[in-house]
Amino acid sequence: MTEPQRMQTKKPSRPAKNAHKPTRTSKPTPKSAPKAVTERVDLREVKVYNLLGTSLAYQVSMAAHVVAAVRQGYSMQYALATIEMEDVARANVQRLCFDTMRHWGCTHFWLTHFIPNAPTIWVQSLLSVALTQLRLNNTSEFALVDQTVAGAENFKPHAKGMVNAILRKFLRERAAWEALIHDDLEALYNYPLWWIEKIKSEHPQKWQAILEVGNSHPPMSLRVNSRQISVPDYMAKLAELNMSAQPQPALSQTGLILDTPCHVSALPLFHEGGVSVQDVGAQAALDLLDLCNGLRVLDACAAPGGKTCHILEQYDVALTALEKDEQRAQRIKENLKRLKLNADVMVCDANNPHVWWDAKPYDRILLDAPCSASGIVRRHPDIRWLRTPADLETLARQQMQLLRTMWKVLAVGGRVVYCTCSIFEAEGDAVVAQFLKNTPNARLVSLSQNQLLPTNQEGLNHDGFYYAALIKTDAAL
Repeated sequence: MTEPQRMQTKKPSRPAKNAHKPTRTSKPTPKSAPKAVTERVDLREVKVYNLLGTSLAYQVSMAAHVVAAVRQGYSMQYALATIEMEDVARANVQRLCFDTMRHWGCTHFWLTHFIPNAPTIWVQSLLSVALTQLRLNNTSEFALVDQTVAGAENFKPHAKGMVNAILRKFLRERAAWEALIHDDLEALYNYPLWWIEKIKSEHPQKWQAILEVGNSHPPMSLRVNSRQISVPDYMAKLAELNMSAQPQPALSQTGLILDTPCHVSALPLFHEGGVSVQDVGAQAALDLLDLCNGLRVLDACAAPGGKTCHILEQYDVALTALEKDEQRAQRIKENLKRLKLNADVMVCDANNPHVWWDAKPYDRILLDAPCSASGIVRRHPDIRWLRTPADLETLARQQMQLLRTMWKVLAVGGRVVYCTCSIFEAEGDAVVAQFLKNTPNARLVSLSQNQLLPTNQEGLNHDGFYYAALIKTDAAL
């Protein structure tokens, strides 16, 4: 094992022209959070010196770097993928980061309340990581405090005493600290106040349940490739390995939820293409397309290719998959190859049909539009802290433009399924209503429900999605 290196804090150099960029350059600051950060660290320079990757001190230190990156506007997924760390530490660092994002409102409230002069962003993040674990009782209190202090001493020696004092103060006064959060909605529910108020306004009977599901751990949901194996036969394969799963017929005939999650490499037939990991709510798109063999199908904004592959597992169609990001398009190709499926994958912007369209109309179009991802926060808990209300307006405009573009390339009598992984009305019913108002030859298909709210009930455990199916009639534009 090579010796880890210390993070460099010098001003980041200008990134290469084609370097991958984070999802946002700024983030909303919760009411209870310390001041927003204006300068971002180059994540390629983030290291940790002098600590073994197997040590908890290394892992909480590295998790603090990832959390600090989110504070600076990077997505957690990007930070975890970009920051170099010891392989042996990666799984626990990821767990620490996910836990911290799910309790960020609470821990930031405490830090603001008990530390009038905010320390550096890294120290704040380190304290948030440690306080979250103390709150969850996931490890020995003594070991956690000791190793967190060791991490502080290694990277920010001047903060060692304060870190030790804050953590020990929490242990002495835990009940009082917990009582404090009941007077602050952000601290109590661990979402930005604007998010809480919007969910409460749009779903007044279910808002607390929605927020609670978003803070829960998601299941491991599977999609069986029926071209290779039936669902009963795949469940038998699982049973041979002392694994079990539950069918999800309400949303998908090929969907399963594992009783106990595992690494994908442990799934029978995964590498052979017999099964994929995909939320059951996402699998609902297939039936809404009303497909049959021989159709010409377009999957716009297709990465990472789950819905593309689901279509091809069930139907013999001529499918084109569009994705404007080359790296994400490569993931579509990798999934197609693993599943032994074929599609025409094109790297281009769906809003530029003059680049990719051959003037032959499509019978079916799946538009999985870019969105706030508010329906999948249990899988990406940092999203809530990266979004702003203004984002919803920007995204709604983009969604409308994409829907209008798709309408131009749709055959008369054809169908567009518009979907997002959002639970905000601005990205669902509002977009569709405005489109119908301005598009006389569009007819909305009646569905049992357009908005799938996230749920973790037994037998119905899925993320949040919005779906609308629109048919192009003979009426003139």
